[in-house]
Order: sequence, then structure tokens, then C-alpha cells
Amino acid sequence: MMRPIVLVACALGGACFSIGGAQASDASSGAHGVSRIKVERVHRAVDRDAAEVARLRRRVAEQEARSRQADQRLHEQDLALERLRRQLTAAGAAGEAIASGPQTGRVP
Repeated sequence: MMRPIVLVACALGGACFSIGGAQASDASSGAHGVSRIKVERVHRAVDRDAAEVARLRRRVAEQEARSRQADQRLHEQDLALERLRRQLTAAGAAGEAIASGPQTGRVP
């Protein structure tokens, strides 16, 4: 059988240990709760930034599509201008031939 003083010491020691452990556990869970909150904030910031990146990528894709369409229109206009220049040159050459009269090969 244990001596009464040892029993009291064990009982007090156990009580102190469990109270200290509870306080340490509370502090630990409090620190864990703070880090969990920080992690959640970081996740929200990452989600927000990912949404912003996705929005910017869509805008860039839209602008690139508009740029390709404008480039295509300019190319078509360049082709139309070149066709009109050829027609104008051909019409000018034909106009000069009409103005100078027929070439018969006679020497005046």
C-alpha cells in the first residue's frame, strides 16, 4: 500500500499535469487556429488571383481575336487596292492608246 503523502503527491501531480496539458493544448489549438485562418486567407487570395488571371487571359484572347480580324480586313483592303491600281493602270494604258489613235504602221 502507498503512503498517504505519495498518494497526495501523485494526485496533485496528475491534476497539475492535466491542467497544464489542457492549457498547452488550448495554446496549441489557438496557434493552430491562427495558422488555419492564415491558410484560409491565403487560399482565398490565391482563388481571387486565379480568377483575375482567368479574366485577364479571356480579355487577351478577345483582343488577339479582334487583332486577327483587323489584320484580315487590312489584308483584304490591301488586295482590293492592288486590284484597283492594276485596273487604273490598265485603263490608263487603254486611254492613252485611244487618245493616240490607231497605229497603222504608215510613215507620215
